[in-house]
Amino acid sequence: MSGTAHLAFAVLALFALALIVRLVRLQALKAKYSVLWLTVGAALAVAAAVPGVLDWVADQVGVAYQPALFLLLGFGFLLLLAMHFSYELSRLETRVRTLAEQLALLRHELDSEQD
Repeated sequence: MSGTAHLAFAVLALFALALIVRLVRLQALKAKYSVLWLTVGAALAVAAAVPGVLDWVADQVGVAYQPALFLLLGFGFLLLLAMHFSYELSRLETRVRTLAEQLALLRHELDSEQD
């Protein structure tokens, strides 16, 4: 990795960590998601601080082109993130349906008492 690319990567990693910490402090990001994003930010910071670590991991895994490993890891992370959000969306959809049914029953009961 060239010096300019290494510097840009380090600045990006520090910016990502600062943004995550700011969002957590403003309570704009839930704690359960902050752990996930802080882990990603820490991994980026390690990769930025030790530029040879990505090359070493690529050699250990058997990937000939090191940037391809970075893209593969990013794609895998996004796939897992999409799967997690789909799970959360399904869980919340079930919860909303249950709450809507309970509200309908309570309204029916209240209307029955008023008649």
